[in-house]
Amino acid sequence: MKNRFRLAVAGAAVLAAFLALNTLSARAEHFDIILRVNSGEKQAQSSMDSTPPIGGVNPRPVLKVKAGDQIKVDWRVKNSSPHGTLRNVTTHFFIVRQAKTGQKPVPDPAGNAGIFDTSVTTDLKLGAIATGVVKIRISDPGSYLVRLQSEGTHDEAGHEHFSAIDVEVQ
Repeated sequence: MKNRFRLAVAGAAVLAAFLALNTLSARAEHFDIILRVNSGEKQAQSSMDSTPPIGGVNPRPVLKVKAGDQIKVDWRVKNSSPHGTLRNVTTHFFIVRQAKTGQKPVPDPAGNAGIFDTSVTTDLKLGAIATGVVKIRISDPGSYLVRLQSEGTHDEAGHEHFSAIDVEVQ
């Protein structure tokens, strides 16, 4: 009787572990993204979020800097896709002025609000890492969005991936 009970408990544990692993792999994301903004001794860091919903799920960190201070932005994107190599993936990095800190709609970085805008399209093998660093000074006080996003993964993943930080220039 005790052996049957132990066998039933062990079987339930194995089934629970199997279901948990399947749930995790079904929910696995395509990218592991880290975005950091530094100015002097101050730093803000953000991880991967996704859209939709517009503006993502997580609140954005806010870094306050003085006008004209050097800002260093560095990022890392790692392919952690459960599907292996991601083909024709665009990694788009930009800094854009926004109407207010935390605003959800992303201003057009190619428009008048754009401060810095660059992108690269490539194939990323599973585990491949892409990095970048930008140093910039913003002289005009206001609120700025620093954002790194994937483009071209919506059809496969049902969403795009990004990481974002608000910078308030005072």
